[in-house]
Amino acid sequence: MTALPAFAVPLAWDWLKVLPSVDLLTDVKARALAAYFERTWIVGEFPASLWTHYDNLGPRTTNVAEGFHNGLNSLFGKSHPSLRLFLDWLQKYQFEVQCRGLQLAAVRPPKQRLAVYVKLDQDLWAAKMSYSMQYGRIIAQYAFDIPTGLWHFRYVTCQYLARFSYTCWDVIN
Repeated sequence: MTALPAFAVPLAWDWLKVLPSVDLLTDVKARALAAYFERTWIVGEFPASLWTHYDNLGPRTTNVAEGFHNGLNSLFGKSHPSLRLFLDWLQKYQFEVQCRGLQLAAVRPPKQRLAVYVKLDQDLWAAKMSYSMQYGRIIAQYAFDIPTGLWHFRYVTCQYLARFSYTCWDVIN
């Protein structure tokens, strides 16, 4: 859902929240989770415009601290280190960050991104552009035929989400 434009989130939520029945306990838990999600993230205090990435051209996280923490975890390479080991590592990392800041201030070019992430960004942008064109055509074509327009919108949105998740999944694995 974070890959959708903010206006599309409530529309998509109406059909995505309907899950096939598994068993009674799972169904009850799924309905409770869906009710919480709708209450908090769809109609609640955190509107979709705060958490969707559709219009975002920068980092793919909405929380800079989350991205930094993820980078620390990958650089450090060990969970739950001793305090001494962590402080030694933190001092070295702080020195690297200071050096990089000085280099950037001296107009040194930024580090090149890995090719896989450059390609991922290009693929995500292409998917977004294609989706924008498709839902724009649907809005123009079916402005007065709402049921047919919603069906086409749902079809295009499901295709887009499948493409978007496949693109991301391809890089993760």
